[in-house]
Amino acid sequence: MSDAVVRVENVIKIHKQGALEVVALQGVDLEVDRGEFVAIVGRSGSGKSSLLQVIGGMDQPSAGKVAVAGSDLTSPMGTDLLTHFRRNVGFLWQDFTRNLVPYLKALQNVELPMLLAGVGGKRRRRRAEALLDVTDLRNRTYAKVNVLSGGEQQRLALCVALALGPRLLLADEPTGELDTERSLQVYDLLRRLCQEGGLTVIAVTHDVALASRADRVLHLQDGQFRPDRRARIKRVVDVGRDGTVNLPTELLAEAMIAGSVVAELVEDGILLNRRQSEDA
Repeated sequence: MSDAVVRVENVIKIHKQGALEVVALQGVDLEVDRGEFVAIVGRSGSGKSSLLQVIGGMDQPSAGKVAVAGSDLTSPMGTDLLTHFRRNVGFLWQDFTRNLVPYLKALQNVELPMLLAGVGGKRRRRRAEALLDVTDLRNRTYAKVNVLSGGEQQRLALCVALALGPRLLLADEPTGELDTERSLQVYDLLRRLCQEGGLTVIAVTHDVALASRADRVLHLQDGQFRPDRRARIKRVVDVGRDGTVNLPTELLAEAMIAGSVVAELVEDGILLNRRQSEDA
């Protein structure tokens, strides 16, 4: 029997804009198992956010079926979505301040969702301290949000998202405001939580380099999953003695790379990636 936490079957999503109808998802199928870290990559307008919103119960599909943690979110019988998502789903946003209350201390932020859910004081404190430990924030327990660095705020936002012990974490461009080094730290942490804690993660990102930290990378294009674009465009290129490389224009266009890039030495070669904001 499958251990799937998420099942998406032939999901279609049509957005209406006045008299126009825009097809965001075209018969998408997806199954994600317990403890799996799945990254969904694609350009703007590919349908990534629409898919995440459907899985997260924030939007209903126009057709198809969505089941999360055994609950059919598209059943005509309906389900108690508030109770369901309190128990089973956590959300981590690109604007991670959406998860945080700026005038509260780190510990208080993590305890807040549990307080609202009626979790007892001692249990709240133990859970919050354990999450701050696993995200290397224990030394910031009593710091307010506004004195934390961007990376610390994102890790704190992750603690808040995990406070109620969800089975599934949905992350929408979770490192879009961070530099490359801090972004990799967050993705490596998510991977560790999947491997060691059994958390299931679906992360939407445009960054293929970050997505490579996931167990599985899916490419969404025009509302449909496509084969790995790295496999669709493959060329042999020459490297000059001075290190110069001339890359095919179609590969650069597909990767949306222009100007200078970041070169990173990885296990099986050299990875070229778009530069991110220097002041993130």
